[in-house]
Amino acid sequence: MTDATLPNHTIADHIRRTLILAWPVMLARMGLVGLTTADVMVLGRAGAEELADYTLGLSIYDSLLATMGGLTMGIGVLTARSTGAGLDHVAGTIWWRGVVYGALIGCALAVLLQFSPQLFSLLGQTPARAASAGSVTRLVALALPFVAVYFATTTFLESLHRPMVGMFAVALANISNLGLNILLVHGIGPFPQMGAEGAALATVINSALLAAGLWLYTRHRLPDRARYGIGQVSPNAPTAAEQRRIGYGAGLSFSFEAGAFVMMTLFVGWLGTMALAVQAVVFQFLALTFMMAFGLAAATQVRVGNAWGRGDARSMALAGWTGLGLTTLLASLFAVIYVAFPMQALRLFTTDPVLLAAAAPVMAWMTLALVFDCNQSVLSHACRGRGDTWVPTAMHLVSYWLVMVPAGYWFGIRSGAGVIGIYQGILLASIVSVTMMALRFRHLTRITG
Repeated sequence: MTDATLPNHTIADHIRRTLILAWPVMLARMGLVGLTTADVMVLGRAGAEELADYTLGLSIYDSLLATMGGLTMGIGVLTARSTGAGLDHVAGTIWWRGVVYGALIGCALAVLLQFSPQLFSLLGQTPARAASAGSVTRLVALALPFVAVYFATTTFLESLHRPMVGMFAVALANISNLGLNILLVHGIGPFPQMGAEGAALATVINSALLAAGLWLYTRHRLPDRARYGIGQVSPNAPTAAEQRRIGYGAGLSFSFEAGAFVMMTLFVGWLGTMALAVQAVVFQFLALTFMMAFGLAAATQVRVGNAWGRGDARSMALAGWTGLGLTTLLASLFAVIYVAFPMQALRLFTTDPVLLAAAAPVMAWMTLALVFDCNQSVLSHACRGRGDTWVPTAMHLVSYWLVMVPAGYWFGIRSGAGVIGIYQGILLASIVSVTMMALRFRHLTRITG
């Protein structure tokens, strides 16, 4: 009997089933960060200037990845709800809509990012930095349509409790990405040395391979394709308007969060090349841990959605709070490691003694921020698994644009704390966000309908 049809009423059941679904999702999300991590590790040997161009150049691109992940969230929510209610045959229609919609959005965003050098100039970067970082953004933007197809398909497979496919696909992408980075960043044989642009090109190639492989698997190799209506259009599927509505809310919510992080990176850019290099290195630890927690968040969303679909209020509450508890344990474990061994961790990315000395004090504040940031993510997903669309969006607007951006500017720029101040702003915003999300989910589990 699958999780979609079996009501579970014990915490042990929820922990076991959440972990069964979450661990391959966690590895897949870590694999996505691993693509960037490999870029930073290779570029770290190429110098602070290349790291600075890469960090600033990918800031807008990364924010749009979050936006597209949100826009395609309607796939996961509606697939989990529909299969939880026994309507398996509508799943294929939900997936196909999401693939087409995501690819079109990705193409439009890729066109807009061709104006990145001008945008960086308007946002206060030096002309030289705006030009060099902007060229990185223009190139990596070509990956956006492929990433949209990847998000749509992995979200769909995870909602069907088939997360292993995405995990293996990302593992293969990491192997090819490392090879392409070595080839394109430093240049070997007939391939010229491309620096940060080489890392961007590697991202484009790997994204295309990921999207093609997962689409082909789902369309032609997925077991029980007929059961899920793959390749068919079901008149009983949730409406396209409802699917877009969920995506609009999540996409806007993630845009608020990711856009605020772009502003923080722009603030770091005002602090100079070394500050950008510090951000490139330290942020990898926050991103890695966050993506592991994101795997738990995705599993929590699916399980809350399944419980909602079958009308099981108690299991819905247990699924959400279990996800929060597991995320707290995971984030705290990594926080302890980062605090206990900061220099050993930093040396994974750079051997530059000046950069190491500048980055080490930032690690403590980063670890504090990551625990609360991970927790707010899982609670946001729990609320969306329950079908809550716009309230989490409003909460992200408050947390990140009314708290984090002003706080980061004040602590990091006005008060002179530098990159440490940036992470103090992230910490404050994450505390506000997790508090509001917890109260919201508590309210949702106490109402019916």
